[in-house]
Amino acid sequence: MTSGFPTYTHGAKQGERGVNLLSGIVHDEFGWLFKRNHQEHDFGIDAHIEVVQDDGAVTGQMLGIQIKHGASFTKEKNRWGYVYRGELKHFNYLSNYPLPVIIVLCDPESGECYWETFSPEKTTRTKSGWHMTVPQENVFRTSKKALLSLLRSSHDALSELEEYWALNKMIVDASRVFYAIDIAEVRSKSVVRVRDFIKHLCTTKELAYECQGKIEFTFSGYDDDPREVFEIEEVRQYVALLEQAIPNLLFFAAADSARSSLRIIGLCLTGVSWESDRSTRQVTRRVIIETKGVAQFLERQFPGLNEMTEWLGMSEDQNRRITYAVAKCVGFSTPEGGAYEA
Repeated sequence: MTSGFPTYTHGAKQGERGVNLLSGIVHDEFGWLFKRNHQEHDFGIDAHIEVVQDDGAVTGQMLGIQIKHGASFTKEKNRWGYVYRGELKHFNYLSNYPLPVIIVLCDPESGECYWETFSPEKTTRTKSGWHMTVPQENVFRTSKKALLSLLRSSHDALSELEEYWALNKMIVDASRVFYAIDIAEVRSKSVVRVRDFIKHLCTTKELAYECQGKIEFTFSGYDDDPREVFEIEEVRQYVALLEQAIPNLLFFAAADSARSSLRIIGLCLTGVSWESDRSTRQVTRRVIIETKGVAQFLERQFPGLNEMTEWLGMSEDQNRRITYAVAKCVGFSTPEGGAYEA
């Protein structure tokens, strides 16, 4: 009497038996979690296995499983194992799945399950679909170690992040952050480390906002050089590379004083000469600056500043405050409501 009633099909019964058989092994023999997918959400993945360590810690390591139960799935064999025939409608889904996927064939007579990792490279095209070999030696209940090897190693991310969080807190709490560029980096023309540092500051909007106008760039290894930093040709060449590598330099560089390193950066990017003799520790001489080069530096950098303030949702007044502070730092006057002037 099936008229007018839903039916529990033979295929559904077989699927249920396979799920029960496999879940028993996973729960009882492995001590792991077996999480079945709802049938309406089954697009080729019937369940997930989640690893549990011996101390009960759930690691987040998971496998996707496609389960096939019935004599028909272990009937066709070759010299290496069972031949599993899959449908094309599942191929791309399995290929793009973000977790490792295993195909499991359950033999109703022996009660054993056999598995193989799904990989497009392991498949062969057929007229109506594809097939792959599931090795007969891959007995599921004895493969706990092999299944673990498919997964990315678990790690204590919390402990690893403690140092990262501590660094961010130190940066946020500091009123000024001095970033030293070593003479070896200057001579090798490497901006990787400083670029990565600025990238670090942009990890979150909160961190970037707290670091606005806080970074002082210094050059170490030149203490015995009597010249000013902006006179040293290798430093000038390095600063040109630095500017290209950090398009948001004006946002992060400290600009609240004429002594800020941003002024030195500006001087490295333009023509500079002494009015007569150069300054000494005893006598301060006037520096003549080609303001055109500094203005061009600002023009190149302002788009990066605007992008940062827009990203952070800062107001036009906040953007203008930073702009005027930067312009003043590098030697321009900035009347309220007007453009910066030499």
